Amino acid sequence: MAAVAASVPVLRRFARSTVRSWGLPASVDEATAMVVTELAANAVRHSGSPDVALLIGLGEHALTIQVKDQGQWRSASHSTVPSIDTAASGGHGLQLVNAYSTGCVLWFEETGTRAVARVPLSSATRPGSRRSGPRLRSAGSDGPASR
Repeated sequence: MAAVAASVPVLRRFARSTVRSWGLPASVDEATAMVVTELAANAVRHSGSPDVALLIGLGEHALTIQVKDQGQWRSASHSTVPSIDTAASGGHGLQLVNAYSTGCVLWFEETGTRAVARVPLSSATRPGSRRSGPRLRSAGSDGPASR
């Protein structure tokens, strides 16, 4: 899908539709919507990629959300992407992803950037419900393999 501001709500709707079709709890739906919105908005704003892709996987204990782009992330001050409506899609950063997931890993590779977050299937998916250790880390191209 094109890495443009209008794609962020499309990806969010796709994610929510997927979660609902799998019969997952409303808390997982809410967490998934927030995580997808933030990761997709970051890819649109910062990567310079022509496209962005979303992959959602359902495991026994968690939903895995992967957002990929073909760009190299740049600072917001260098972004030429039109403003994204923060009420509709984004604006809270990776801290929000961290709050709604049990872990988020970013891979910065020659072929682009990949962000992977895991949303637990339990009811404990509200921000602040997990307080043990850091949940966000950055790895190079030789970082951990995607699960």
